[in-house]
Amino acid sequence: MSLLKLRYYPDPVLKQKAKKITMIDSSVRKLAQDMLDTMYDSDGVGLAAPQVGVSKRLMVIDVSGEDDPPKPIVFINPEIIESEGEGELAGQEGCLSFPDVFFEVKRAKRVVVRFQDLRGKVLKLTAEGNLLCRAIQHEIDHLDGELFIDKASSKLKADLELTKHGFMEGDVAEMEQALAIQAPAQLQVSEAAAL
Repeated sequence: MSLLKLRYYPDPVLKQKAKKITMIDSSVRKLAQDMLDTMYDSDGVGLAAPQVGVSKRLMVIDVSGEDDPPKPIVFINPEIIESEGEGELAGQEGCLSFPDVFFEVKRAKRVVVRFQDLRGKVLKLTAEGNLLCRAIQHEIDHLDGELFIDKASSKLKADLELTKHGFMEGDVAEMEQALAIQAPAQLQVSEAAAL
């Protein structure tokens, strides 16, 4: 078991588009296993190669519960070939590259992803309305140099979380006050829309 060093924001590798893997060999298999070991050790459900400083299109996901046996999936050169319901799957997200930071992100409700496994076999996987669906989109974003902070439902809430955890400069009290002002205004708009 080899644990890899996680890269934290604002490490430049996190904003780079990862390179396609052209040959699946023992180095790719070892990287995948080391990524799984690192993900499990960090209590994550997904990890993309850029998060360990490797600019390759490789990601690992395991959404099995704590009491269930592990069910890891290794995705090599994944791409979303279909998606439906953009913005309909809303929920809290975190990221191993942003420890302790959580906020709401809206994702597509259903995705179909095409990828290669460790034997090089091309597979398709459909995920809908669940954690796997969210994790696939989150990790592919990493491979494309995109981060969940760019997809936050509320930029102000995301900025507040980033500031609280030292990823961003700012006045936490001022941001919390702005959120408190914003919340009643959103409630009034919701009530008006229901009429």
